[in-house]
Amino acid sequence: MDNFDYLTRDWSILGPHHLEEFVRLWSEYDPDGKGKIKHLDIVTLLRKISPPLGFGNFCPHRLACKRLVSMNMHLMPDGSVGFNATLFALVRTNLKIYTGDEASLDEANAKLRSVIKKMWKHTSKELLDSIIPMTKEEDDVTVGKFYATYLIQDYFRRFKKRQIREIKMANLPHERGAPKLKAGRREPPEKEPYLKRTYSGQFSTDWIKEFEEPQHR
Repeated sequence: MDNFDYLTRDWSILGPHHLEEFVRLWSEYDPDGKGKIKHLDIVTLLRKISPPLGFGNFCPHRLACKRLVSMNMHLMPDGSVGFNATLFALVRTNLKIYTGDEASLDEANAKLRSVIKKMWKHTSKELLDSIIPMTKEEDDVTVGKFYATYLIQDYFRRFKKRQIREIKMANLPHERGAPKLKAGRREPPEKEPYLKRTYSGQFSTDWIKEFEEPQHR
């Protein structure tokens, strides 16, 4: 029966098969195996990965950017994002592990670092700093700050376009007193004229007798 376990398995539950898919798709953007890719490729990569680890193909671009803001990975000086940091942020946000909903993000990071140190005492400080970086200065750039700035600019552009469209609509003729155009007929239809039936010839009154069926006794 164990051989048929895959038939009833819920593939939406986070498992080892999701990690294999993540590694396989990550290697497409990191063929040299450096363990980092450009932050601009993160959105495309995560939209290729199926949920629950990734966003999926049907995830809108703006929603993917919002989720990257909550993930808030550390951005390296060359503009790349690390493999361990991305994978850890995905698992952390999906399972809601110290995501800073109740407290600030810095406090949540400090609590999570202390928990990891207690449970995995041999975790190196370099690995811990790569997956949960502590904010040292306000100028530190993260993926969350970058995509938050992108979303603000996108919302501003959409607002300006909507504002320009409303101004154009306000300057249309129907807004200055001209009658508005409405779909459909607003008045009852006129009564159609009665058409008299005409004939192309004259018919005698006895023409029906010619077509009478003979009667037999």
